[in-house]
Amino acid sequence: MKNILVAGAIALGLPVVALVGTFVYISSPNGQVADYDNLVTYEAHAPGAANPEQLNVVSYNIGYLSGLTNQQAIERDKALFTSNQATAVKALGELAPDILALQEIDFDAYRSFNLNQQYAVAAALEMAFGAIAVNWDKRYVPFPYWPPQAHYKQVVSGQAVLSRYPIRRNERLVLEKVPTNPFYYNALYLDRVAQVTEIDVSGQTLIVINVHLEAFDAPTRIRQTQVVRELAEGYAEDYPVLLVGDFNSSLNRDEGDEPRSIGILLDSPALASALPAAPSSFTFPSDQPQYLLDYIFYTPATLAVVEAGVVAEAAQASDHLPVQAQVRLR
Repeated sequence: MKNILVAGAIALGLPVVALVGTFVYISSPNGQVADYDNLVTYEAHAPGAANPEQLNVVSYNIGYLSGLTNQQAIERDKALFTSNQATAVKALGELAPDILALQEIDFDAYRSFNLNQQYAVAAALEMAFGAIAVNWDKRYVPFPYWPPQAHYKQVVSGQAVLSRYPIRRNERLVLEKVPTNPFYYNALYLDRVAQVTEIDVSGQTLIVINVHLEAFDAPTRIRQTQVVRELAEGYAEDYPVLLVGDFNSSLNRDEGDEPRSIGILLDSPALASALPAAPSSFTFPSDQPQYLLDYIFYTPATLAVVEAGVVAEAAQASDHLPVQAQVRLR
């Protein structure tokens, strides 16, 4: 009888141990957390002009260059990413940004054929300085849930700031996860981060805060937005600040019973949106824009906006359109 019980325990226990071991493995990172906020200098590219009259700032949720297939349960071929990269780089190249903030950019991911998209974009635009903020580093991601062959395997992805001016400091601040999600979901899900970069523009410090806020849970997004507002307002006491990125909220988008989180930033006394809340500013989805999810906020006390708009030329390289603003340091 004892032998039967032992055998039964082993028979039941081994699958559990295997399942737990598999989960620990697939949810573990590929790299080191110390490398999640690295600075990069591209020696081959010239820095920006000294004492510029104004800066061209662009923010772009690049959707890992998957175009309108982002979030779809389909397999993709390399030609799709090659074509979308060419479209995105051409549109960005015509703008010649001095500062480019990117969200959903892959550094090394099976889903985008393991191309370091940050290097590719920086090389194409000849931008001398870069900073990364990794927010997703997993060995396997069971999404989309079906079919299994469309699952993401290795994913190292996140946000990046490219600049023609030296980036003196780069900090990655992890924001709150959705507390109502089960632990296994959060263990495999990406982090939401605020990437804070300090850029030296001919001796003047400019703070750029690059964010990609929670998409699916409005209460969590509201709390993240409040944290980001306080962060930006704190820096604004001493420096000009640009708060840019994908805020996943629009004044004309239903967010259930919760107030629209973007209103928290629009109500800030220290910040202003470079783009008006009008159909001409809509950025998502890129083929038929209905919502303004992507913003460039600035500090009117220390920065002036010369012009701003949506970059329609990026077409459907991503499911978002980029936004750009010409700003002048006061």
